[in-house]
Amino acid sequence: MAITKDKKKELLKGYVAELKNAWTTYVINQNAIPVNVATQIRKEIKTSEATINVVRKRIFLKAVEEAGFEVVDLSNLEGAVVAIFAKSQDFSPLKVISKYNKEFKVKSPASSFNFLGGWDETKRQDAAYITELANIPSKEELISKFLWLLKYPVQSFACVLSEIEKKSA
Repeated sequence: MAITKDKKKELLKGYVAELKNAWTTYVINQNAIPVNVATQIRKEIKTSEATINVVRKRIFLKAVEEAGFEVVDLSNLEGAVVAIFAKSQDFSPLKVISKYNKEFKVKSPASSFNFLGGWDETKRQDAAYITELANIPSKEELISKFLWLLKYPVQSFACVLSEIEKKSA
């Protein structure tokens, strides 16, 4: 469905404002995402101080140029494109997308998300970099792994002492 020039100008202004206000912007390709799942994803991403929008590619690329970001070729954005505008440096919006992508691989292989890249402030990042960010463990996961590493030697030592006590008794 065609949209009017006024609507396109309004979209352009909105994209430029979102790009300038966001700390990081991620661009993702989506395939066959059910509406109820998309609604859940929006709610989860909203809790992490980010917004998610399905964007019009040409208007979005024009907004990227107007916002002073590194420009991308239109051929790099294939299919339905979603932009996540994160207000903080937290990677939790990427974690949400990654979590649902793993679920899609198991439950419905036709549905998927593919990271296309993004902008960290105004610097362009490629898809591989964004994928790595999505797979970094959260702060809580890292702390729990560290505490387990501290606990393991003490636990092993206690087991050895327990076995020595059993043999001597």
